[in-house]
Amino acid sequence: MKNLKLYLFAVLTFVFAVILQAQETCKVLVPELVGTYMGKCKKGLANGKGKAVGTDTYEGNFRKGLPNGGGTYTWASGATYKGDWVYGLRDGEGVYKFEYEGKDSIQDGIWDGDIYKGKKLRGPYVIYKEFVTSYRFKRSGDGDRILIDLWLNGQINRDILDFSLISTSGTNFEMGRSFGIENIDFPIIVKVKYVSWNAAHSSRHTATFEFEISEAGNWQVNITN
Repeated sequence: MKNLKLYLFAVLTFVFAVILQAQETCKVLVPELVGTYMGKCKKGLANGKGKAVGTDTYEGNFRKGLPNGGGTYTWASGATYKGDWVYGLRDGEGVYKFEYEGKDSIQDGIWDGDIYKGKKLRGPYVIYKEFVTSYRFKRSGDGDRILIDLWLNGQINRDILDFSLISTSGTNFEMGRSFGIENIDFPIIVKVKYVSWNAAHSSRHTATFEFEISEAGNWQVNITN
């Protein structure tokens, strides 16, 4: 029993020595996080996964002594940010929860250099489709226009009837083989409807394709039925 107690005492002494050494030699470069640090180190700086506790607390990934990667920061006020970091700054996707004028508030979205830029824009979203076998969205730079091509059996489909193009903003136009909308205020909801042959060219049916695009730009939309 005495030998066991001595063994346990030696193990605990070693563990505490390692912890104290890690705290002394592994630095965190954010003043509000200076206090205790438990985690990985590289060249005397917090690097990798770890937890730092000072007046504020951060748990997550570090690089060269700074929060970098994914992690959660808790301020002394109780506010928290969970998300992406780049060298000590909120950068990327994240959720910031805080109190403003006595009410709980949330900023959920994109951050750049510690500045909130707004909600993350959802990519093109299909609301409804009928007799549409495939579709494709492609953004080709800044702008305010959507071009729509209809396809059938690998070729542009212009053998259609009763074509309609309805949108929440913009002006309709035609350009060569394409139908289009320009002068758009994004986000926009678009509904395309037309009567077309099926792939076997044996019968006609009404194809419907309704979608939403949030991000401004010049868009190409291909619809195959």
